[in-house]
Amino acid sequence: MAILSLTVVPCKALKDGRHKVRIAVAHRSQTRYILTDVIINSTKEWKNGKIVKRDDATYLNTKLLQRMQEVQRIIDETPYTEGMTCAELVATILHTRGKKTHTLRSAFEEMLEVSTAKDTTKERYRTRFKSITSVIPETTFMSHLTPLMVQRFMKKRGAEIAPITLQTQVTLLSQIVKFCQMNGYTDFRIPPTQGCYHRVVAVRQNWLTPDQVRFIRDNKTNRRGYNKFRDLFMLSYYLGGINLIDLAHINFNVCADTLHYVRTKTERKTKVNPYVEFEIPSEAKPIIDKYKGEDGKLKMYKAADINQCHSMVSTVRSYRDDYGLPGLTFYSARKSFAQHAFALGESESVIDYVLGHSLGGGHNKMLYAYIKVTPEMATACVRKVCDFISSSRNL
Repeated sequence: MAILSLTVVPCKALKDGRHKVRIAVAHRSQTRYILTDVIINSTKEWKNGKIVKRDDATYLNTKLLQRMQEVQRIIDETPYTEGMTCAELVATILHTRGKKTHTLRSAFEEMLEVSTAKDTTKERYRTRFKSITSVIPETTFMSHLTPLMVQRFMKKRGAEIAPITLQTQVTLLSQIVKFCQMNGYTDFRIPPTQGCYHRVVAVRQNWLTPDQVRFIRDNKTNRRGYNKFRDLFMLSYYLGGINLIDLAHINFNVCADTLHYVRTKTERKTKVNPYVEFEIPSEAKPIIDKYKGEDGKLKMYKAADINQCHSMVSTVRSYRDDYGLPGLTFYSARKSFAQHAFALGESESVIDYVLGHSLGGGHNKMLYAYIKVTPEMATACVRKVCDFISSSRNL
């Protein structure tokens, strides 16, 4: 049976000579200490387990008694304490007490610590968390978080940011709440984020018609930036709508004839096909040779990889405005490839494979237990789209 007492350890004085009062836990012939937040100026203010010679002595003694009663309650509610060592018992006490004192910040940091997300994803989480704490203080105890606080946050931030941005921040807040519930840190009667209104964000319909893609392909200008955008846009289209970040990582010395890569965005998500693989169409090879460096990576400039080309965004905007292509983004190459492939009769499963999608909520997951898309099928799909865009046909 554990025996508790209040004590001051003279050899553990703080740098300024003051002392923290500790709760001594004696168990199985060993003693361990639990720190409290009560500090006395010297050992002269401590006598027989109580604080003396201070105006606030009664208040502090009452506070210490409550702390000791809390520790005793935890011990009483912990099963099989007789089988624990003193160190194990103290660790259990501290862990159980920590459940009651998790703040929004500490819960978020602990969630990130055990998360398997990529570092870039964690940085995005930190940015969203900073926005959350601009309204809800990061020192807020998770147990004190209420639906009203979340609703006020949504109202204030909803007037300042786009709906999709607000949705990502509310989703992060929901993840923090669920993390605390899963670990027993909180026991909400009503979860703070329950019933939060999520505006349905419309899917961006920024795919281009076949004629618009052909216009970009054939449009040669005197502006170097426009020509580079055209080349990379068409390369993305020819390579099954590959994203710019994935295009930047591919070594075309290795993938000279067959493209093989793992999509960066979904590399840690559940996928039937862990990689994308198909033969590189002949239309893409002249563009690859034009921008490929000695290391096999594509170069926008002499010393810059394409993923370091921050001018791409402004170039796309200018190109869109100058040539009357509303909604045009670099992502339009990916959307257009998928739309054209679907319109040409390619199955969703093959398009999923070429795009490198994970198994999201809109997929028929059971179907993938019975079928398998092969690189040969993906090659045929890419070839069909390239042949179509090379012709003058319309959908």
